[in-house]
Amino acid sequence: MHERSFTARPTRAVRYDRAGRTGVVRVFYGSTLRPEDSGFPSLMGWKRGPATGVGFPTIQCTVTCDQPGYWSNLGWIQWVTMDYHGGHKDAALVDRPPSMAQLDLPFSTFGYCPTFFDAPAYPSHPKINWNASLFLCTFPMMTRREPIVPLTGFEWGYRIPHRGGAVTRLPLRVAKDEDWKRTRTEVARRHRTWTFAPSFV
Repeated sequence: MHERSFTARPTRAVRYDRAGRTGVVRVFYGSTLRPEDSGFPSLMGWKRGPATGVGFPTIQCTVTCDQPGYWSNLGWIQWVTMDYHGGHKDAALVDRPPSMAQLDLPFSTFGYCPTFFDAPAYPSHPKINWNASLFLCTFPMMTRREPIVPLTGFEWGYRIPHRGGAVTRLPLRVAKDEDWKRTRTEVARRHRTWTFAPSFV
């Protein structure tokens, strides 16, 4: 773990056992200390500045899979809501790289035992409640009729109490069935060609 935003030990380690898959997710949850620590200089269009992302939460989830080969092809789905308290129009989205925003793809990242990383950054510091529901899921390999099954998940985010205020990182917690059902409803509505398991338990 080379990012200075994280400690050497994971914040949480959660074992999953669903849909024929078993393994462990280790979550490293911290705050960006310098833009370089979260990789912002690698982003096209990044405006160099000493405060970009500083103080905002940073999360990295690593996956250790017990099964070989295609069993370990998994994906991360993240649903984000942004409540601006009347200062801006509230927003909600299936979180993906901007280059993938126009594709009918519900996954933020996917692959063999995929690692997830996110570091939100809003330099204007608007008054906001920023909440993320993040789920490690099975990845359909043969057809979109295969259900996307959640294996484990996490709730995280931050708040800024007033415009220009300090960032308060929200506690990390393991997601519950109601979190998946809410996320599933919103993601399925936006990605109707995919199939999503109805329950997290």
